[in-house]
Amino acid sequence: MKYLITTILLVLINACAVAQKDKKESPAFKISEEAYKEYVEQNFEKASDLINKAVKKDSTYINAWEYKAEIDAKRGNFKEVIRVCNKLISMEPDNFYNYYRLGFALKSDMKYQEAKEAFKKYLTNPKKIDPRKKEYIENEIKNMDACDNLVKNPVPFKPENMGPSINTSTNEYFPGITIDGKNFYFTRLVNDGRMVQEDFYVSRKTDKNEYLPAIAMPFPINTKFNEGTISVTADGNFVFFTACDRLDNYNTPIGKGSCDIYVSAYFNGKWSEPSNMSDAINTPSWESQPSISPDGLTIYFTSGKPGGFGGTDIYKSEFDTKNKVFKRGENLGPDINTAGNESSPFIHFDNQTLYFVSNGHLGMGNNDIFVAKKNEAGKFSGVKNIGYPINTGGDEIGLIVDRMGNYGYLSSDRPGGMGGLDIYKFELPEAIKPEAVNYVKGIVFDALTREKIGAKIELFDLSTGLLINNLTSNTVTGEFLVVLRSNNNYMLSVDQTNYLFYTDNFSLKDLKNLEPYEIEVPLKKPDKDIEIKLANVFFDVDKFEIKKESELELEKLVLLLRKFPFMKIEIGGHTDNTGDKAKNKALSFNRAKSVKEYLISKGVEGTRLSAMGYGDTKPLETNDTDAGKSANRRTVFKVISVN
Repeated sequence: MKYLITTILLVLINACAVAQKDKKESPAFKISEEAYKEYVEQNFEKASDLINKAVKKDSTYINAWEYKAEIDAKRGNFKEVIRVCNKLISMEPDNFYNYYRLGFALKSDMKYQEAKEAFKKYLTNPKKIDPRKKEYIENEIKNMDACDNLVKNPVPFKPENMGPSINTSTNEYFPGITIDGKNFYFTRLVNDGRMVQEDFYVSRKTDKNEYLPAIAMPFPINTKFNEGTISVTADGNFVFFTACDRLDNYNTPIGKGSCDIYVSAYFNGKWSEPSNMSDAINTPSWESQPSISPDGLTIYFTSGKPGGFGGTDIYKSEFDTKNKVFKRGENLGPDINTAGNESSPFIHFDNQTLYFVSNGHLGMGNNDIFVAKKNEAGKFSGVKNIGYPINTGGDEIGLIVDRMGNYGYLSSDRPGGMGGLDIYKFELPEAIKPEAVNYVKGIVFDALTREKIGAKIELFDLSTGLLINNLTSNTVTGEFLVVLRSNNNYMLSVDQTNYLFYTDNFSLKDLKNLEPYEIEVPLKKPDKDIEIKLANVFFDVDKFEIKKESELELEKLVLLLRKFPFMKIEIGGHTDNTGDKAKNKALSFNRAKSVKEYLISKGVEGTRLSAMGYGDTKPLETNDTDAGKSANRRTVFKVISVN
């Protein structure tokens, strides 16, 4: 039976090629094979008991000692692995592969200088060494001093077990979290008495900031086969996950390979039948560990398909917005992928910071966690080990980080846990933090009937005019969620075929204010006297020249007037009560006139437009506060006629 976690954690050491005379005649043969079978099935305690019996039965049986090295390595008993490797070296001094495994055992036990000597000895093998493996070991030799340096310069790390709502006596791993932190997903190894397999669980956060006891996700997400590694879109409406050997309702295999990536949507209170993500992503090889970007437009994943840089590599697939499909997976390249194995990608909500696992980059153990950030060219670079003691001499299998970059979540079988792998929460060291992000969570509805509406949502960067994200609000609930990176000014636009548009703007220049925005979007139909605020039309103080960042909104107004070709509107300018009333009225008129002239320059007939300056005569709120004055300074348009 194959398990997703096995693929990542179990690096099976090649058995030596030394011939043994009639090995089946050894009294340890049968016990050793039983032990190895339990090992593959992840019954490590039982495997350990059996292999210890085998070496006692026949201490000269080399295969038993090799199996024991593998089993003890998986259990993290590296001191015993070192002892076994030294015994194997004494038993078969011409098998230089034993120095290879000894080197990694010493490395995992953080004896880096001794590991360096073992690796050097391996390279003296008179038999030809595979060039890629030779290069890999030469890099390991160079890295041992750097590993020593990581230990001598530890980073802050105080892991907190997430407790019985999440963790049990079995294994919990591969966490996933929604941007609001309210839903916490993870994989659990489940034994129902008949078979052991992986399922997804979810725990929901209460208003008291506590997680409730996790419950299994329902069918058709969970099945009797293995599911592992789940990634949730920022709004929680889609999940991308790995499933192995999946069947359809007719018991026909629907996978492209052993493990594939699937997607399911949450609609009307239920998860849809998962869909295989097609051969653009899935192949006859192993694809797993998806991580969806916050805008839902890029999925990162691990693949063992041929043509990469090493064993498993990290790929990305971008969404084709025109054809509504994900494009063929693209390797992230040599800055991320190595001759070793890369896995467990997690793209943070800032869409700039990638965390992943590797045994090919400078690391302390078999698998360490690393971080990289996008450069100006949009490529990930500057790979950095996240440090000791987050990384150890053992295996780290993945990391996720909350939207603020304050807390990380990872799996560990460290002493004092609840059993097996547990999920831990810890404060992220400053040096490896991503950018904090915010989000807008809204609901779109008909302003008159309150009926929920599926509408087009667009998010623009006001400084550049670039479209950052586009999506559609839920057609049943009207809900939407858009992620906002910090230190930017944004325009949000909501549009639906039969309605006038709605706009708003958000400033995240103040990093201290990262409370999420929750807004209601009442869309209005184009009836007479309906008035819409142009929230993103800007002027300098006492000026009436339209600022460049206003053009995004004015282009929306141009499109609206084309959509309703017989509609006539009045553009109205308004001020607060500061200063001379006559000057305010003139200023408000000139601002409205500037908007009218802009629309005419874009081809709108002047006969459909009028401009009015109201000064401070129509305040929306009191002028006694700064907030009230800000609300009263506005540019609007009013529908004069539709036909």
